[in-house]
Amino acid sequence: MYRVILELIWTTGARISEMLALTSAFFLDDGYDFGVILRTLKQGAGRPSKRSLQRWPKRQIPIVDPLLEDRVLTYLWSGHFRQHERLSPITRQTVDRPIHRLVAHVGGAPFAISSHTFRHSFAINLLLYGRPLKYVSQLLGRRSIERRRSTPTY
Repeated sequence: MYRVILELIWTTGARISEMLALTSAFFLDDGYDFGVILRTLKQGAGRPSKRSLQRWPKRQIPIVDPLLEDRVLTYLWSGHFRQHERLSPITRQTVDRPIHRLVAHVGGAPFAISSHTFRHSFAINLLLYGRPLKYVSQLLGRRSIERRRSTPTY
């Protein structure tokens, strides 16, 4: 389960909250293309209502790696999930715990590593391979390419 979650974050650039909210209904497989639909869950403060969840933007991310596609389909098939049942009843902290243990096991890292680091790696890889910034921003579910700063820069 952890491997599927981390590989999906790495491959789709999803936020951990978006990944943990996935159900089997969000995976699309028409025999030709395989992908996942991510709901942008970072739109405002507080717990979202069911009505606002339906209005929030969705984005379809293709999964082109056949090994990951097979791993996801195997996980979905073996779990016998209902259509609207979450695929993983765990929290963000539960996903981050093994990452922190692995980082400590290898002697640490020069910066903090968490599940969110995989999202950043997804974006950097797209930019390194020449994707336009606007396209990367849309795949990440951002409203704008501008970054809000909490403190002024001098």
